[in-house]
Amino acid sequence: MSRLKQLQASGELSPLSTAFARFIARHCDVSEDSLLVLSAAVLAERNQLGDVCVDLERFAEQQLFCASEEYAAIVAPDAASWQQGLLACSCVGLAGAQTPMIIDNGRLYLQRFWHYEIAVHAAINARLKAVESVHSAHLREGLERLFPANIEADKQGPDWQKLATALAISRRFAVISGGPGTGKTTTVVKVLALLFEQNPALRIRLAAPTGKAAARMVESIRAARKRLQLAPEIAELLPDEASTLHRLLAYQDGNGFRGFRHNRDNPLLVDCLVIDEASMIDLPLMWSLLEACPDDMRIILLGDRDQLASVEAGNVLGDITGHGQALHYSHDMAALLQDLTGIAAQSLPVADQVPAIADSLALLRTSHRFAADSGIGALASAVNNGEVEQAQQLLFGASVDVNELAFSDIVWLEPPVDSYTGLSAQVLQWALAQYRLYFECQNVTQALGVFAKARLLCAAHEGPLGERELNRQVAERLRMVGLLLGGDDAHGTPVMVTVNDYEMGLFNGDIGLLWRSAEGVLEACFPDLDGEVRHIPAASLPEHVSAWAMTVHKSQGSEFEEVLLILPNEAKSPLLLRELVYTGITRARSRLLLHSTQQSLAKACKTPVQRSSGLAARLGWTATSPE
Repeated sequence: MSRLKQLQASGELSPLSTAFARFIARHCDVSEDSLLVLSAAVLAERNQLGDVCVDLERFAEQQLFCASEEYAAIVAPDAASWQQGLLACSCVGLAGAQTPMIIDNGRLYLQRFWHYEIAVHAAINARLKAVESVHSAHLREGLERLFPANIEADKQGPDWQKLATALAISRRFAVISGGPGTGKTTTVVKVLALLFEQNPALRIRLAAPTGKAAARMVESIRAARKRLQLAPEIAELLPDEASTLHRLLAYQDGNGFRGFRHNRDNPLLVDCLVIDEASMIDLPLMWSLLEACPDDMRIILLGDRDQLASVEAGNVLGDITGHGQALHYSHDMAALLQDLTGIAAQSLPVADQVPAIADSLALLRTSHRFAADSGIGALASAVNNGEVEQAQQLLFGASVDVNELAFSDIVWLEPPVDSYTGLSAQVLQWALAQYRLYFECQNVTQALGVFAKARLLCAAHEGPLGERELNRQVAERLRMVGLLLGGDDAHGTPVMVTVNDYEMGLFNGDIGLLWRSAEGVLEACFPDLDGEVRHIPAASLPEHVSAWAMTVHKSQGSEFEEVLLILPNEAKSPLLLRELVYTGITRARSRLLLHSTQQSLAKACKTPVQRSSGLAARLGWTATSPE
């Protein structure tokens, strides 16, 4: 058996990676055990795990594949020898070559992903300039009106929302990043209002990567619009709907065509595009999006740069924002922001040398959701900063076994000590207590509202602590106490749609309840933005799964009053990532329960997502960027 076959049989290689490696072996007429073929297999495998490329320096002299009874472990050569050996093959070329694989700046790419990265960089770089048509005096007056002076706030530092608004309006490409409760939605509503004051005829569209995120965006904007005292004629102009990126780009799969109808030859007829939850956008989707954007279109990205990256390859928002590096402005940009906002330039983060992209980035730094005495906020901050001891002290001092909790809003649920696959009995007790409440509701409208208040989150789909198994156990417990009567289609079962169904208006991630009507008909009921409930025959529901538990990835863009977050008990799990735990923690508004071993929490704090990509370097971010 060749090494390639053995790696597939052992599960180290997916069928797709194996097929690509064999294609390379045939194309170059080399052995399936050669370094070229195994490098191709590594590249394809890493691509499926989220890497855009393989950084040869990062993987040099590291073990690529484990040892087996028949074979020794495969260790990569040093980076220089590795690159030289690959370039000696006809299927590997330097940047611009028409070969299946490309080496560029010490990184090995699949041809198409190299093209995506180059094109995305070029499209962003071309937009890193000021908007010439801004009426500065009008903008200054609008900023003063929407952000009135607050002496107490001034003592705490600059008004970051005001700065972000001024930046977004003055730039062709802008990113507004911030954690939960920092005011991204409020800020963008003010941005839109001031843009319409500049030009009431602007064509503005709102979009997000998923239907759930798009719906949440509209809900938040409607709420912010009611809070703000905008002129009626401006408030009426604010967009009242958002679409998924796939719908925006008119995705089609049929009649001999598969892809987006909007592209470079058929661009979007939009003047300003605002995209929420930008951390969920992968590299291929960002390429498709930018291809369809006219050169003079404004693009505003919203998101939390510290959240989980996209499920597919790439970490575009992280690459754009410097992967957690401190953000500084050029002296020219600081002067412009001072002129527009009246905020003293010396109070702004400024550096002599910054990447050009830095002048298009705004970071909201003040959370209005988590107060100074919030355990959720403190724990999220400690995890996000990789402060292991602080995170452990915060959490493990909040055990349910102590009389006085360090914080009233965080609780530690300790897994059984004798099993890496064990689940604390308190998890199912919590699930029963929370979900019993919506079963007792008199109608589905009330039930949907109650169900939306709490959720069980986990790291994986499969496994003893995965989504599928947790859903099974919760359903079993509900049946034991007589609340759930029947199988997977029983009255009261929460369901999550797993595909986009544009005709039905249901999207991947939408959550509803199976509920029996007064006439005895089982329906799938989903909340609408206007507070009403959509009733769909259960038999017509597109592909879906039960949703008492859901993965952290699927929870992005959602918030719950109470969250029980379950981490893998095995501290070696590759799912224990800083961004995953931070994202899970920050889904909770009022109370968080964390089911985790001390070792698992420590591993997650120490392990940020590391996705190989060249986009950050192309945009000018380096290890020596200002800290």
